[in-house]
Amino acid sequence: TIRHQFDAGSVDLWDVEQPSLYEVRTDLLSGHRIIDQHFATVGFRKAVFQEDGFYLNGRRLQIRGLNRHQSYPYVGYAMPDSMQEYDARILKEELGVNAVRTSHYPQAQSFVNACDEKGLLVFTEFPGWQHIGDQAWKDQAQVNLKEMILQYRNHPSIILWGVRINESVDDEAFYQRTNAVAHALDPSRQTGGVRCYKKGIFQEDVFTYNDFSHAGKGPGIEPKADVTADKQKPYLVTEYNGHMFPTKSFDCELHRQEHALRHARVLNDAARESGVAGSFGWCMFDYNTHKDFGSGDRICYHGVLDMFRNPKLAAAVYACQSEDHAPVLEVSSAMDIGERPAGTRGDIYIFTNADSVRMYRNDDFIKEFRKEDSSYPDLPHGPILIDDYLGDLLVTREHFPQKKSDAIKEVLNEAARKGLPGMSKSTYAKVGRIMLRYRMKQDDLVALFNKYIGDWGGTSTTYRFQAIKDGKVILTRTLTPATSRKLTAEVSHTELTEVHTYDVAAVRIRITDENGNVLPFAADPVILKTSGPIEIIGPSILPLRGGMGGTYVKTTGTAGDALLTLFTPDGFHQEIRFNVKTADVQ
Repeated sequence: TIRHQFDAGSVDLWDVEQPSLYEVRTDLLSGHRIIDQHFATVGFRKAVFQEDGFYLNGRRLQIRGLNRHQSYPYVGYAMPDSMQEYDARILKEELGVNAVRTSHYPQAQSFVNACDEKGLLVFTEFPGWQHIGDQAWKDQAQVNLKEMILQYRNHPSIILWGVRINESVDDEAFYQRTNAVAHALDPSRQTGGVRCYKKGIFQEDVFTYNDFSHAGKGPGIEPKADVTADKQKPYLVTEYNGHMFPTKSFDCELHRQEHALRHARVLNDAARESGVAGSFGWCMFDYNTHKDFGSGDRICYHGVLDMFRNPKLAAAVYACQSEDHAPVLEVSSAMDIGERPAGTRGDIYIFTNADSVRMYRNDDFIKEFRKEDSSYPDLPHGPILIDDYLGDLLVTREHFPQKKSDAIKEVLNEAARKGLPGMSKSTYAKVGRIMLRYRMKQDDLVALFNKYIGDWGGTSTTYRFQAIKDGKVILTRTLTPATSRKLTAEVSHTELTEVHTYDVAAVRIRITDENGNVLPFAADPVILKTSGPIEIIGPSILPLRGGMGGTYVKTTGTAGDALLTLFTPDGFHQEIRFNVKTADVQ
């Protein structure tokens, strides 16, 4: 063993916003002849968990991340580098998170390399889930831990070693050994041990806890002081939601909305709770599981994306937390009253990273909703409740005096959100006063409700939403009953290169309306055909679920042009062209 210390000179620090990387080349010489070389990519940064949170290069950074299983439809974990890198790209560029937990095992070097390159913080841990075996098992776990640290310690993205079997019971002697191994092999990083039990024997540097306390009501997370054995030590929430509220892309919109709001509640409260370094939601995408877990189809529907990485509504909660991210504008309803119980609009939310959103009804301006209007104040961009469907229409269209308009608007907006049975007694009293003061009948108020809000028995309404950033419209979403449909296919990359293995491209497939909105109840069968040096992974006929689906194509060892054709029985047709290259492996 040779130890050599040298000055790296002036370097830029690796950061989530600027992930500066450097290469260390080691030459083995025989005389003046190089007989072997090794290249290692490194970064320079200081990452430390403290009592009041996580610090990167001296500044406090709230960790906002997701758990990832290294799992894919049809093939399990067996995907080449391009697909591993694609997941890192989705996490950073589409979901806008700053961290990922590789639950519950080290993952492909190519995935962690991509995290290095994109500025994604990584919490990785040695393999295991709940079970602790005999002494031979524990000895092998020590070997696994050593191998993980030696193989991964050059990655600047990794900020924490997981040295405890995920969700296992206390084992003081075993975990004394694992912590000692981690600190000996890498004294630069802290250790964590993910548990689902409060208190207990705390042997790691950071108390890492799976907090599944939120069930739709009450706080998003438990107070740190109620969970940790030592509240002076760093604290990190490593899982939440997941099995507490499984959600399919084809569930009704109220279910999908509640799924999104649960993620928002936890994120908001994790940011507000003193001393919480951040949180990792469970999880990035749905995944295959065994017969004793998940749904009857052996799928865990715990993701904010489906198995093919198509976004559910909850994905927007993460994507809209970054103002530097691509513009985000999602509405939690298609605005079709038939999708809501009793035709009541109920609570509907806007998800955006814009400064504000202007809402129009049939081209009439209703209201500009601002990010400050969110009831999630500890998020940069929390969900915004739509609390007004009338704006000034009662003045401009019905010619009511302002005071009369305001009084009627208040009760009609509450009726829109809560329905007649859910209106408060005080609101019913207001209705009585309106009827007396303005000599109106109940039928008059019902008629106004149906005309401007309810759509019951009348012509459906078009709603248009404009996201505003720095005074400019950056994104528009139009919601109206679909009059046409189209098949869309989005591919990860079209330049495929075989090197050590075959290459793979991911194709995300959706049925949308004329305004680009996914039609969540479209279940069309999509027929896939290929020509040239590619073939399909999985079935050649696949049903869409929630209006979405996906497939993969892989190379076959030959270079050339290739074509994937997608079509449906009712005439939709899409083509994706690929250029396949091969490289000789020395």
